[in-house]
Amino acid sequence: MDRRLDGALTHRLTSVVAATGYGKSILLASWARAVDGVLHTLGPSDREPAVLAGAVTAALVVRVPELPVELRRAMDSPLGPEADETARAAALAGALTEALAARLRSGVALVLDGIDVLAGAPGSLRFVETLIRSAPRHLHVVTASRAPLPFPTARLRQEHEVLDFDATDLALAPQETAEWARSRLGPQGEGIAATVHQACGGWPAAVRAALDALERTDAGQWRQKAGSLAATSQALSRLTLDAFEDLPEPTRELLRAATVLPVLSEELAEALDAPRETLRDLITRGLFLEAGDDAHRDGRHDHRLSLTARHVLTRYAPLSQEEAHGVAAVAARWYVQQDRPEHALKAAVATGHTMLVRSLLGAHGLRLAERSDDLLGALAMLPERIRDSPEMARLAGIAEQNRGNWARARDLLARTADSPAFDSAVARRLGLIDYLRADFDAAFETYVRGAEYGMPPADAAMCAAGAASVLWMRGDRKGCGELADRAMEQASALGDPAALATAHTVMAMIAALDGDRRANDAHYVRALEHAERAGDIVQQVRIRSNRSSRHLDEAAFEQAIEETEIAARLAELIGFAPFSALTVSNRAKALIGVGRLEEAAVLAADAVARWEALGSRLIAYGLLQMAQLQALRGDRRTAIATYRRVLAELEESGEVQGLVIALDALAVLLADDEPEEAARLSERALRHGDGMSAVSARLAAARVALAAGRRDDAAAFVEEAEPLAVRRRDYAAQAELVGLRAELGEDLALAEEAVRRWNALGDPIGLARAELVRAGLSPPESGRAQAERVRARMHAIGCRSLDPVVDALLAGAGPGDQAAVVVETLGTFRVLRGSTPVPRTAWQSRKARDLLKILVSGRGRPMARERLVEILWPELAEIDGQAAGLRRLNVMVSTLRAVLDPGHERPADAMVVSEGGALSLDLGNLQVDVLRFLDLTNEAVRLEQAGNRAEAVKAWEAAEASYTGEFCAEDPYADWAAALREQARLAYMQGAARLAEHSTGQGRYDEAARYWLRLLEREGYDERAHLGLVRALDQAGRRGDARRRYHLYTERMRELEVEPAPYPT
Repeated sequence: MDRRLDGALTHRLTSVVAATGYGKSILLASWARAVDGVLHTLGPSDREPAVLAGAVTAALVVRVPELPVELRRAMDSPLGPEADETARAAALAGALTEALAARLRSGVALVLDGIDVLAGAPGSLRFVETLIRSAPRHLHVVTASRAPLPFPTARLRQEHEVLDFDATDLALAPQETAEWARSRLGPQGEGIAATVHQACGGWPAAVRAALDALERTDAGQWRQKAGSLAATSQALSRLTLDAFEDLPEPTRELLRAATVLPVLSEELAEALDAPRETLRDLITRGLFLEAGDDAHRDGRHDHRLSLTARHVLTRYAPLSQEEAHGVAAVAARWYVQQDRPEHALKAAVATGHTMLVRSLLGAHGLRLAERSDDLLGALAMLPERIRDSPEMARLAGIAEQNRGNWARARDLLARTADSPAFDSAVARRLGLIDYLRADFDAAFETYVRGAEYGMPPADAAMCAAGAASVLWMRGDRKGCGELADRAMEQASALGDPAALATAHTVMAMIAALDGDRRANDAHYVRALEHAERAGDIVQQVRIRSNRSSRHLDEAAFEQAIEETEIAARLAELIGFAPFSALTVSNRAKALIGVGRLEEAAVLAADAVARWEALGSRLIAYGLLQMAQLQALRGDRRTAIATYRRVLAELEESGEVQGLVIALDALAVLLADDEPEEAARLSERALRHGDGMSAVSARLAAARVALAAGRRDDAAAFVEEAEPLAVRRRDYAAQAELVGLRAELGEDLALAEEAVRRWNALGDPIGLARAELVRAGLSPPESGRAQAERVRARMHAIGCRSLDPVVDALLAGAGPGDQAAVVVETLGTFRVLRGSTPVPRTAWQSRKARDLLKILVSGRGRPMARERLVEILWPELAEIDGQAAGLRRLNVMVSTLRAVLDPGHERPADAMVVSEGGALSLDLGNLQVDVLRFLDLTNEAVRLEQAGNRAEAVKAWEAAEASYTGEFCAEDPYADWAAALREQARLAYMQGAARLAEHSTGQGRYDEAARYWLRLLEREGYDERAHLGLVRALDQAGRRGDARRRYHLYTERMRELEVEPAPYPT
């Protein structure tokens, strides 16, 4: 059998399924030792995902000692607010497999024995499933269970990744039964072996129990005894009970006691008045006990009852309540002496020993609240008056918070506010909950009260730092500084690493407010050192998120991405959604800086969803990135609405830092069309603009003033901003200021300098803006060529916000090669005459715009006037209304013709053709983007079919670049748009997939990832795109991103009730 098991070393998963007693555990333990594998026997505690993840990681460290320390520490961290246990379990498994993939150079077998224990524990089952699906090439998972695995494995089997063993593989052969009978019963045993084997069906446990029974029976009765056996669980239970009744009384009493105890050891057996050798004898017999989870320093394991023994003894030899309480009391004393009060509480709960529960909670309450899974169950046993006391509410609140139930935790902890149970530790927890909900008034009040309470001192120092953070958010530099100094003084006196980490963090934030980058850097370095010493993963995430913000302020986008990668991984491991959302939001901002808009859009939406799920007004930070992306992608109207929502959120919370950012961005967005409102918004931003946003507020004010023609005001704002930008090391602002100077002074040399600076920063959108300033100052032909190159580059990364600037430059440079009239229907609808967009006011009626869209959907084919009336005015579709509808249609046709050809330079029917009671478009005189897109895709398909792959790729690239969004996205429910919209969407998806595959084949993995992301934006459940994206990111070396995308893919497939494919390797 060992040789057959060696096949596990060439499979991702090996499943061993057989009933109790087939020797699975013994077999796999022996095999694991032989192949230098790793064995973990699952127990009840493994139903908690973090416990299981920690145990598996600890087991693997023996073979892979260089596994990251923070990975192991994260297993012990409490859950974040309202955390999704299964998501955290998947994140833990994903992080572990990612770490193993980077470190394993040869095969390792991981044996998980006893998967049945996890039945009904979705988080732990998700951990095991994700571990298997994400396993790197050198990790081979072996599972042992009594029933098939409780998650689908068909996809793995299709890939020939699964090796199966069942009871028929594990059953004893007749010869093995004969050898065992001879060793137990002597030479005479061989004669009865065949009967025993036939009766027991080769079931090892039944054979062992039968031989045990025969040993106690006269040899003359063996055949009769053996003939009465059967290979059933009932027979095994009867044999187990028979064996139990033949044991000495002290041994029987020890086994009865074990039915209510989590683990047994030799020392505990002695405490329960059993002779010292009793446990050793039971282990040797092997019928009643199995190894537990806990190992002593000398390598000895605690033991626990086997499932069969526990079932039999609980049913046929139960303890009375008095006996159970006595056993629990003795065992609890011993567990506490061994510094294992968690086991003591487990025994007290199992026996319903209320007085013992009260005693343990009184003596070890805080530790049990932090670590014990049984605390809430223990509290439920207490009388209501005790359970509802502030002291017990405090313990319950801590336990609930550690389990991620922060709303419940807040209610419980708040009950302690006016009682002796309140202290600085409670205040720290309550303050954090309110802070992350952006309820800054409540957070500040609680933090200040905790700081003043003073005990425990470390918590008091952290409360002072928390109060300082609230004032920082509100822009109160003076109050923030006073509290931060107090926190630092107290933390330094204590030398407590957790308190020092929070104190240095808030000192770094103050330094950022002051523009002192050196102090900011130094405090964050110290803060991170102390947080790592304290093992405080939450604080590490916060520090790294804050440091990423600092990198963003300096336009160090790649450094920000690296920092957020670490922070995101840690946040996922502990399921801490608020800081995870902040990290994701910062990462989105960094990706915008390097022009990876598709990835940024996914992350911004993710951040918003996380904050929304928490009900936190900090959602504004995610919305800020979302609004910026909407504006960059040309959806100006939606961006304005999103910025207004941000303002509403932040005004309600009183948070100033984000408020100024939103005011500035909205002011710039409105500067051209609504200059008066833009000026008001900019003035509001300037009133708060002495801190973090001092530079951005002045830059926005300069942009608003320049758009309004107030050039002197704009120049003054530039003068104010310049020294601030230099002092704050705000390199992006410095580059933008040079560009503004170039515009104000019409200085081509300064424009060249702005281009150089943006290029050095690696910001493609900032570079494009600077190049357009340079183009506007260059000779017309040169400027036109520069503008067209900029537009092509921006469209390639999905940026459309600069199109109006490009259009203006092209229009100013004179007629070009474009058709006289261009109709854009993909994404935002607009019409251009030459290169000049037709303003909305020119249309006079929305119906005229709708008429053009409907005619486009006809693709040049005539559409009956009566049908157009039905679509545009369905209320006039009746016979009596047809005449009125046709009159209205005539008016709309005139309006449309006037918009397309206001100078009447062409015949009336040149573009809108009226013939035979029908209307159509003359596509010879109009360029329509959606039809041009479909022509390009058809050409690409034709070239592919002709075998001209290189030219086909060029055609696909041109088509992909021209697809700027869904056909008539403003009319998502219009029936007339559905067919053309779907045809264009499917054609785009085909092209994006072709280009992604081509880029992958060329080794351009980041480019491939961009195409897959664009495809997924149109169809979020496309499995090929999901797996292609994971593969591209993995091949690009971006394994953290690949792992996160694989997790998202598995969630999407589960929504469809489809089994996910394994991680692509």
